[in-house]
Amino acid sequence: MIAVLALLALVAALWLVFFYRRGGLVAGCLLVLAAGVCLGPFFFHFSAGPVQISLDRLLWGALIAYYAVARLTGATVPRPLTRADLFLGAFYLVVVANVVAFDFRHADSRPLSQLLFYHLLPLGVYWVARHADYTKRTVIGMLAAFAAFGVYLGVTAVAETHGLTWLVYPKYVAATDNLEFLGRARGPLMNPAGAGILLGLCLASTVLLWPNTGRLGRMLLGATALLLMAGVYSTMTRTAWLGAGFGLVAIGGLAIPRQFRLPILAACLLVAGAVGATQWESLLRFKRDKAQTAAATADSVKLRPILAVVALKMFADRPLTGCGFAHYEEEHDQYLSQRPWGLPLEKAEPFIQHNVLLNFLVELGLVGAGLFAIVLALWLRDAWSVWRDPDTPLWMRQFALLFLAFFANYFVNGMFHDVTLVPMINMILYFLAGTMIAIRQDADRYAQQRSSDRSNSVPAGAAAA
Repeated sequence: MIAVLALLALVAALWLVFFYRRGGLVAGCLLVLAAGVCLGPFFFHFSAGPVQISLDRLLWGALIAYYAVARLTGATVPRPLTRADLFLGAFYLVVVANVVAFDFRHADSRPLSQLLFYHLLPLGVYWVARHADYTKRTVIGMLAAFAAFGVYLGVTAVAETHGLTWLVYPKYVAATDNLEFLGRARGPLMNPAGAGILLGLCLASTVLLWPNTGRLGRMLLGATALLLMAGVYSTMTRTAWLGAGFGLVAIGGLAIPRQFRLPILAACLLVAGAVGATQWESLLRFKRDKAQTAAATADSVKLRPILAVVALKMFADRPLTGCGFAHYEEEHDQYLSQRPWGLPLEKAEPFIQHNVLLNFLVELGLVGAGLFAIVLALWLRDAWSVWRDPDTPLWMRQFALLFLAFFANYFVNGMFHDVTLVPMINMILYFLAGTMIAIRQDADRYAQQRSSDRSNSVPAGAAAA
């Protein structure tokens, strides 16, 4: 058996080398993302001491090794550090110091495992993406890959909610031994909010491919978009609906001609207001999980203010250092006996924090949460600066718009779920952010070259005058 496994590992390594050499660092990153979504620890893993090894993590190791070789041989693109890189580094210095300062061995070393798998692995992909080479073909291929992957996600989502288990793969997605979120589209990440973020990313990519295809291609893109919308609806998660919707609004609000922008956005707001006014109770109360009643769905809305009050009380006690990275679950219990403003805080007992920034505020204090917020703001600034420059090549601006749409989706879901704990969501965010910074630097060099060319093209007489 050991010999067979060794042979399979050798064959896989040879294929990986071939794939990375043909597709480069970007293709390697996409391979890690796809494997992490579909073939991660839920699909297969084995333990090496306290660490779980899965296929996507082995591919991540191969990607880092390939990057190291490419860096040594000069095959990567040298790019200087940016302000966002420095703040991101400062954020992780705070996280590591927090993990060391508090008990990192509690709950089977949960702080260490969360730091490694939900943060440091994504940080590695971020760094690789920062130094990859990007061209129009690369970005359009990336959009096409996300759109094609969306077909799989959309089919899986619709099949889950309609009992078509023969269409669902991997099989653990539809398995009934895990009842959490069963009955709605939880996808290969086993989380409806995570599935909604993925579907929203694929939907935005599909829409952005529109200017790059012909009539037949646009027909296929239209069908794909409808499938993805059905997939988003199948999550039965209000934040997934809002996130995908805000992503489309971001694209529409920035990409459509200025003279049509206000009427179209006004019509969207009017429709949204009409739906909210007439269907509010239905939106609050509907049965979505097989193991959950409609009343429980409505109660989930009332839970958010309770969780926010618990977080603010915890923050007030430790505003600078927080309670410790990945220590929320045991530390919040001591606040549940209080009833400020008549709120039953004891209802928060079985739940983790449902807000990304509040969770960082509680666990890392004001310094950690502030640094993370600054990093997000700097990433947004880079995307916005690329998009708003009309002289920047269209494919660069398209990726900037993709990042803005994804961020709208991520932010909406992140305000109601701690999506940093959903497998692969941080990995996708960091990959897109690393790519965005690289494209921003390439766009700046393009602008400098364009300015230099214009200066050189000025006639000598005009220059003398």
